[in-house]
Amino acid sequence: MRAPGYRARPARRLGRFLLGTVLTGAVASPAFANGPEQLDQLEPDAGEWQAEYFTLLGDEGSEHLIEFLYGVNEKLALGFEVEGEWEDGDLSFEEFGLVALYRVSDPQDDPIGLGFEAEAAFDDEVSLSEAEGRVILENITEKWWTQADLIVRHAREAGEGGTGLAYGTAINRSLGEDLWLGIEASGQLARLGGNPELAPEGQHYLGPALTVERDVGSDGEVEIGLAYLARIAGEGPGSAVRIFVQFGF
Repeated sequence: MRAPGYRARPARRLGRFLLGTVLTGAVASPAFANGPEQLDQLEPDAGEWQAEYFTLLGDEGSEHLIEFLYGVNEKLALGFEVEGEWEDGDLSFEEFGLVALYRVSDPQDDPIGLGFEAEAAFDDEVSLSEAEGRVILENITEKWWTQADLIVRHAREAGEGGTGLAYGTAINRSLGEDLWLGIEASGQLARLGGNPELAPEGQHYLGPALTVERDVGSDGEVEIGLAYLARIAGEGPGSAVRIFVQFGF
């Protein structure tokens, strides 16, 4: 999630981009079930819409996600997302998710932004396929933007379940009003219980990320992010390219 609420602060609004890493709620498809994680953020603001498209491209296929969020008030944002997977020339539906984000403090106004996010995802049979909770931390200055997500995820498939602990983190340096360069790390820390395939552990990814932002019209903005994430530990996909496009209005 990024920063439509920062239009009045050019150096900071872009910092609210980074990384998606996408994935509000990076629901992991089979191709990336133990791959890079998405970084979610503490937005949109009250009365604002946010639409984003996220994809991970790798040797085993690609993951695609579209999400919409609306800021109900200064604390709460609600929305939904749809995720699919491209593999062997076919695009297949994976999950439909409902998302709720509660912002305790805003990094635009407070030294540390803190929020909690919850998601419930359903498969094509409308059965619960994933439940996820996140703690989101953000710090924003004129030159630096840092973020950390701690994720607890329970996944279900074919009557089995698995619960794991994952993370995502990033640090970015402003290269100008509309350009940020950073480093992103993410992965799966531990399996808390259940099927190892549904709750992988020990996979870690690291790589550079570049983000650019442009205003669109009088009230909108678009942010585009690109990252190359290489596996540095574990047995997941060897590497992945993350592409992120987000509109705020």
